[in-house]
Amino acid sequence: MSVKSDVYKALTATGIPGRQDAYAVGKAPSPPFFIYTVESRGEFVADNDNYASTPRVHVDLFEKVSTDKYESAILDACRAFGPVEQTSAWSQSEQCHIEQFDFTYHKARE
Repeated sequence: MSVKSDVYKALTATGIPGRQDAYAVGKAPSPPFFIYTVESRGEFVADNDNYASTPRVHVDLFEKVSTDKYESAILDACRAFGPVEQTSAWSQSEQCHIEQFDFTYHKARE
């Protein structure tokens, strides 16, 4: 499996709808929903060769009001791939709470 499909499978297993990159304008569901991006490949290069790629993943959870139920579900899904950095924000234009999760992708732990 690929990074994108592994992360998508883990996130949608929460029961929260979402997609990679963005919804088309006017097509996003009502919150809660998530958007995720694979932001970089995190290449490790030495001796003129690529030794490893460690992609960074960013997940935005959009909610009308901050709730532990949805935030915990997404956090647990992200933690399957390694340590997670979590921050919160308010979007005035969207009139919703955005919980942000960032992690370096490692193959999911069994």
